[in-house]
Amino acid sequence: MESVTNVRTIAPKEKVRKPLQVLQPAATDKETLVGANRILRSVQQSKEKTKGDVTKMKKDAPKCKKVTSENKAIQTVREEKIRIEIEDLTSTANPSENYWQVLAERRKMVLVDTLEENKKLLQRIEKLEEENRIYKEMLDETRTLIEVLQEEIENDRNDINN
Repeated sequence: MESVTNVRTIAPKEKVRKPLQVLQPAATDKETLVGANRILRSVQQSKEKTKGDVTKMKKDAPKCKKVTSENKAIQTVREEKIRIEIEDLTSTANPSENYWQVLAERRKMVLVDTLEENKKLLQRIEKLEEENRIYKEMLDETRTLIEVLQEEIENDRNDINN
Protein backbone atom coordinates (compact mmCIF):
# COMPACT_ATOMS: atom_id res chain seq x y z
CA MET A 1 0.00 0.00 0.00
CA GLU A 2 1.36 3.45 -1.02
CA SER A 3 1.55 6.18 1.49
CA VAL A 4 -0.35 9.34 0.80
CA THR A 5 2.64 11.55 1.48
CA ASN A 6 4.37 10.40 -1.71
CA VAL A 7 1.55 11.64 -3.93
CA ARG A 8 1.92 15.15 -5.34
CA THR A 9 -0.79 17.37 -6.67
CA ILE A 10 0.09 19.33 -9.73
CA ALA A 11 -1.75 22.60 -10.21
CA PRO A 12 -1.61 24.09 -13.69
CA LYS A 13 0.16 27.41 -13.72
CA GLU A 14 -2.02 28.61 -16.61
CA LYS A 15 -5.06 29.08 -14.40
CA VAL A 16 -4.57 32.59 -13.13
CA ARG A 17 -7.52 34.47 -11.75
CA LYS A 18 -8.63 37.36 -13.85
CA PRO A 19 -9.12 40.62 -11.96
CA LEU A 20 -12.58 42.10 -11.83
CA GLN A 21 -13.40 44.69 -14.44
CA VAL A 22 -13.43 48.29 -13.28
CA LEU A 23 -17.03 49.47 -13.11
CA GLN A 24 -16.41 53.20 -13.38
CA PRO A 25 -12.93 54.11 -14.64
CA ALA A 26 -12.89 57.50 -12.95
CA ALA A 27 -15.61 58.59 -10.59
CA THR A 28 -14.57 62.21 -10.86
CA ASP A 29 -14.55 62.22 -14.65
CA LYS A 30 -17.70 64.04 -15.75
CA GLU A 31 -16.99 63.33 -19.39
CA THR A 32 -16.84 59.55 -19.21
CA LEU A 33 -20.15 57.72 -19.20
CA VAL A 34 -20.15 53.96 -18.96
CA GLY A 35 -22.76 51.98 -20.87
CA ALA A 36 -24.59 48.80 -19.89
CA ASN A 37 -21.69 46.60 -20.97
CA ARG A 38 -19.33 48.51 -18.63
CA ILE A 39 -16.87 49.35 -21.39
CA LEU A 40 -16.33 52.91 -22.46
CA ARG A 41 -17.79 53.54 -25.88
CA SER A 42 -14.88 55.72 -26.83
CA VAL A 43 -12.51 52.83 -26.05
CA GLN A 44 -14.61 50.38 -28.04
CA GLN A 45 -14.83 52.51 -31.14
CA SER A 46 -11.37 54.03 -31.31
CA LYS A 47 -8.50 51.84 -32.34
CA GLU A 48 -5.01 53.13 -32.69
CA LYS A 49 -3.70 53.24 -36.23
CA THR A 50 -0.12 53.48 -37.26
CA LYS A 51 1.09 56.48 -39.18
CA GLY A 52 1.66 54.37 -42.30
CA ASP A 53 -1.92 53.08 -42.28
CA VAL A 54 -3.30 56.59 -42.01
CA THR A 55 -1.24 57.89 -44.93
CA LYS A 56 -2.26 54.89 -47.07
CA MET A 57 -5.90 55.52 -46.27
CA LYS A 58 -5.61 59.20 -47.14
CA LYS A 59 -4.06 58.42 -50.53
CA ASP A 60 -6.55 55.68 -51.40
CA ALA A 61 -9.69 57.37 -50.11
CA PRO A 62 -11.64 59.55 -52.55
CA LYS A 63 -12.25 63.16 -51.62
CA CYS A 64 -15.55 63.66 -49.81
CA LYS A 65 -17.73 66.63 -50.56
CA LYS A 66 -19.76 68.39 -47.94
CA VAL A 67 -23.42 68.18 -48.85
CA THR A 68 -25.89 70.73 -47.53
CA SER A 69 -29.55 70.99 -48.35
CA GLU A 70 -30.97 74.44 -48.92
CA ASN A 71 -34.61 73.56 -48.23
CA LYS A 72 -34.24 73.22 -44.50
CA ALA A 73 -34.82 76.22 -42.31
CA ILE A 74 -32.03 75.44 -39.88
CA GLN A 75 -28.87 73.58 -40.69
CA THR A 76 -26.42 72.27 -38.16
CA VAL A 77 -22.79 71.71 -38.96
CA ARG A 78 -21.04 68.92 -37.11
CA GLU A 79 -17.89 70.05 -35.48
CA GLU A 80 -14.84 67.88 -35.55
CA LYS A 81 -14.59 68.17 -31.76
CA ILE A 82 -16.16 65.15 -30.14
CA ARG A 83 -14.37 65.38 -26.83
CA ILE A 84 -14.99 67.62 -23.90
CA GLU A 85 -12.14 70.02 -23.27
CA ILE A 86 -10.37 70.24 -19.92
CA GLU A 87 -11.25 73.92 -19.65
CA ASP A 88 -14.96 73.01 -19.70
CA LEU A 89 -14.54 70.86 -16.61
CA THR A 90 -12.09 72.98 -14.65
CA SER A 91 -13.14 76.55 -15.33
CA THR A 92 -15.43 78.44 -12.99
CA ALA A 93 -17.28 79.97 -15.94
CA ASN A 94 -20.05 78.16 -17.75
CA PRO A 95 -18.94 75.23 -19.93
CA SER A 96 -18.73 75.73 -23.66
CA GLU A 97 -21.47 74.84 -26.12
CA ASN A 98 -19.47 71.82 -27.24
CA TYR A 99 -19.59 70.40 -23.69
CA TRP A 100 -23.38 70.45 -23.65
CA GLN A 101 -23.58 69.03 -27.17
CA VAL A 102 -21.30 66.10 -26.34
CA LEU A 103 -23.13 65.49 -23.07
CA ALA A 104 -26.49 65.53 -24.87
CA GLU A 105 -25.28 63.08 -27.54
CA ARG A 106 -24.02 60.65 -24.93
CA ARG A 107 -27.24 60.88 -22.95
CA LYS A 108 -29.17 60.34 -26.17
CA MET A 109 -27.23 57.12 -26.85
CA VAL A 110 -28.00 55.88 -23.33
CA LEU A 111 -31.67 56.80 -23.72
CA VAL A 112 -31.90 54.97 -27.06
CA ASP A 113 -30.42 51.85 -25.47
CA THR A 114 -32.86 52.11 -22.59
CA LEU A 115 -35.79 52.59 -24.96
CA GLU A 116 -34.85 49.47 -26.92
CA GLU A 117 -34.57 47.48 -23.70
CA ASN A 118 -37.96 48.78 -22.55
CA LYS A 119 -39.56 47.72 -25.84
CA LYS A 120 -38.16 44.22 -25.45
CA LEU A 121 -39.40 44.04 -21.87
CA LEU A 122 -42.85 45.27 -22.92
CA GLN A 123 -43.09 42.50 -25.54
CA ARG A 124 -42.04 39.95 -22.95
CA ILE A 125 -44.66 41.24 -20.51
CA GLU A 126 -47.36 40.96 -23.17
CA LYS A 127 -46.39 37.35 -23.88
CA LEU A 128 -46.40 36.50 -20.18
CA GLU A 129 -49.79 38.12 -19.67
CA GLU A 130 -51.21 36.11 -22.56
CA GLU A 131 -49.78 32.91 -21.08
CA ASN A 132 -51.23 33.86 -17.70
CA ARG A 133 -54.67 34.40 -19.26
CA ILE A 134 -54.53 31.00 -20.99
CA TYR A 135 -53.48 29.29 -17.76
CA LYS A 136 -56.33 30.93 -15.85
CA GLU A 137 -58.80 29.66 -18.45
CA MET A 138 -57.34 26.18 -18.14
CA LEU A 139 -57.61 26.40 -14.35
CA ASP A 140 -61.29 27.39 -14.56
CA GLU A 141 -62.01 24.52 -16.95
CA THR A 142 -60.19 22.11 -14.67
CA ARG A 143 -62.17 23.30 -11.64
CA THR A 144 -65.48 22.81 -13.46
CA LEU A 145 -64.35 19.35 -14.52
CA ILE A 146 -63.47 18.51 -10.90
CA GLU A 147 -66.88 19.71 -9.73
CA VAL A 148 -68.65 17.56 -12.33
CA LEU A 149 -66.56 14.52 -11.48
CA GLN A 150 -67.19 14.99 -7.74
CA GLU A 151 -70.94 15.17 -8.37
CA GLU A 152 -70.77 11.99 -10.43
CA ILE A 153 -68.80 10.22 -7.73
CA GLU A 154 -71.35 11.29 -5.11
CA ASN A 155 -74.19 10.08 -7.34
CA ASP A 156 -72.47 6.73 -7.80
CA ARG A 157 -72.00 6.40 -4.02
CA ASN A 158 -75.65 7.24 -3.44
CA ASP A 159 -76.72 4.69 -6.03
CA ILE A 160 -74.52 2.02 -4.44
CA ASN A 161 -75.83 2.77 -0.94
CA ASN A 162 -79.49 2.73 -2.06
